[in-house]
Formats: sequence, structure tokens, C-alpha cells
Amino acid sequence: MNNSKAVQIDPRDNVAVALSDVKAGDKVVVVTETEMIEIIAKSDITFGHKIALLEFKPKRPIIKYGEEIGKSRDAIAAGEWVHLHNVYCERGRQ
Repeated sequence: MNNSKAVQIDPRDNVAVALSDVKAGDKVVVVTETEMIEIIAKSDITFGHKIALLEFKPKRPIIKYGEEIGKSRDAIAAGEWVHLHNVYCERGRQ
């Protein structure tokens, strides 16, 4: 098991950004504004991609940069890769 790092960009974010490639099973140290938390990666995550900081039920808002960037398509476990396969966005679809 490796140690990897990620950063929570805004304190309202419920995802963090991987600062290196992460393998499933790695311990990820997430740097927040006030502390460092540890989470175990549930899937491989490429550098620059998002990791879930908490459990998502379907249709839960995904917050990055302090703003909603989409919603969870399905349940997403804490430590799982958050990307196009499990996120959808309704902006601009009116």
C-alpha cells in the first residue's frame, strides 16, 4: 500500500484532486484548509482526477471549487474515482 496525496480545493468541496496517480488500496492523505485526513482509494485514480471524500447517493451534488459541477449518477463510495462514468450535469440542457 502506497501513500498518495490529494487536495481539497475549497472547504465546501466533497471531492479532492489527486496530486499523483493513485492505485486502489492506496492510503490517500487529503490536505484540507484546516487538517489532513486519510482515505483509502477504492479505485485507480489518475493524477488530476477527483476522489470522493464521502459516500454519495444517486443524484447528490458533487462540489468542486465550492460550486456544484454535477450530480452523482449512481452511488459513489468514499475513496472512489469521480468522473464522467458516474457523474452527470444538467447545465445547458434546457
